[in-house]
Amino acid sequence: MKPKILVTEALGPEGLAYLREHAEVDAYDLLPPELLPELIGNYDAVIIRSAHRITRDLIVGRPRLKVVARAGAGVDNVDLDACTEMGIAVINAPGANAIAAAEHAFALLMAVMRNIRLGDLHVREGGWNRQAFLGEELHGRRLGIIGLGRVGRQVARIAHGFRMQVGAYDPYISADIFEAHGAKQYRDLESLLKDSEILTIHTPKSGPHLDERLLRLLPKGAYVVNAARGGLMDEAALAKLLEEGHLAGVALDVFSEEPPRLDSPLFRQPRVVMTPHLGGSTFEALANVGVMTAKGVIETLQGITPPNLVNVPIPPLEVPELHALDTLCRALGRLFQELHPSVNHRLILTPGRHIPGEALPWIRQSLIAGLLQGHLDERVNTVNALIKAEQQGLSVMVSDDGKAPERTSLSLMWEGHPETLIEMDWTDGAVHLRRLDNVPFDLVWPEVALITHHRDTPGIVGQVGTLLGQFHVNIGNLHLGRRAQGEEAWMVMTLDERPPEGLTDALRHIPGMLAVHLLA
Repeated sequence: MKPKILVTEALGPEGLAYLREHAEVDAYDLLPPELLPELIGNYDAVIIRSAHRITRDLIVGRPRLKVVARAGAGVDNVDLDACTEMGIAVINAPGANAIAAAEHAFALLMAVMRNIRLGDLHVREGGWNRQAFLGEELHGRRLGIIGLGRVGRQVARIAHGFRMQVGAYDPYISADIFEAHGAKQYRDLESLLKDSEILTIHTPKSGPHLDERLLRLLPKGAYVVNAARGGLMDEAALAKLLEEGHLAGVALDVFSEEPPRLDSPLFRQPRVVMTPHLGGSTFEALANVGVMTAKGVIETLQGITPPNLVNVPIPPLEVPELHALDTLCRALGRLFQELHPSVNHRLILTPGRHIPGEALPWIRQSLIAGLLQGHLDERVNTVNALIKAEQQGLSVMVSDDGKAPERTSLSLMWEGHPETLIEMDWTDGAVHLRRLDNVPFDLVWPEVALITHHRDTPGIVGQVGTLLGQFHVNIGNLHLGRRAQGEEAWMVMTLDERPPEGLTDALRHIPGMLAVHLLA
């Protein structure tokens, strides 16, 4: 049965077409916000833009809802905490409109520096006074960028085309990123402001707020651009500094209140260019945002971790590596939960040397989710794994004892119980089982696996094979392992398809059989 998705605002034909390949879709150019509460509970996912808010009250009591998506970079109109508590994945489209936003910042900047708006009005009124509208060039000017993320990097790229001197402040970005984008790194915001003849900001709402004190640090005659988020700059202070002549011009695409009040002091300043939040509004950006959002929603509904999942610490990895680790985590978590369902409060996770350190917080959550899914009646997934783990008194310690293998591997065991250790790795494009209950194995992990835990006595393997034949089940591969002769043994069988009902019960009645597990 296909999932149902509600699209509340225009998404673009490319994004809608992708959604409709995989789901039933009800799409609106603009759904009246008052209708959303009565509709949202009927869908597996909802996609919004700017006209709707996803609040706690809106999602409480809607157990069907699994995904909330914001077709854009920000998620300011989504209650992230509430979604996380309820295990609802939040998707956005970071960077899909980065080029559009960066180009718009320069469009605004050039409009104010070259008097485009004032010159246009002058000509429309019949004037032709060229001397009254002398402008300034970008060439050689010192550009300061606050926030060297996806948009900020595109701004730096464009600035180099104008032969500008580029500097940037971003405490969350490594020096290598600054160097790669030809931007001088400033360690503190004040130093950047003092050096910037032109200032542009490209941060989320959590970025620095530029009040009058900070804005006064800009050189006299500086220009200021905000095409990122409203509220990042004190708009009254901008108007005051313009009136004093400290600033030469201001260009704004976003405002603390949208639309801005008509009595805003900015409206009285001729050296201001304003647009109605158009930064990401291009046909190309709309298509990119729509497709990225649609793919993230569908992947999440299919149980795949997308790179644009907001309320999970997704590591900054290339998509193939992310999906490989995702597959590895799911296989290990599912197998461990099946073999060791009793929660013993503390897990020991040991990553291989090829596991990126930045991926560990996400891996930790993913494994906890896999472990708890079989224990709780309510929804448990990677989104709310840490919350549910705390409620259950479960924790995971990441171990680095210097003995981890030189490969992309993960091992998991209950603390103090090395006999529960399971190790898997990602090799040659597939998950491999390396240790099962601390017994060595070497096999590609199959889609359908039958595992027996039995006494190491003659005849059991033969009886298992006989029963599978009686149930018309074909064994693709068979792997055996044991701790010592005559003690406990394990057998992992690769099956071509899920076996019929009754097989596992029949296997459990074999004398000497300790446990039977089917993973499919």
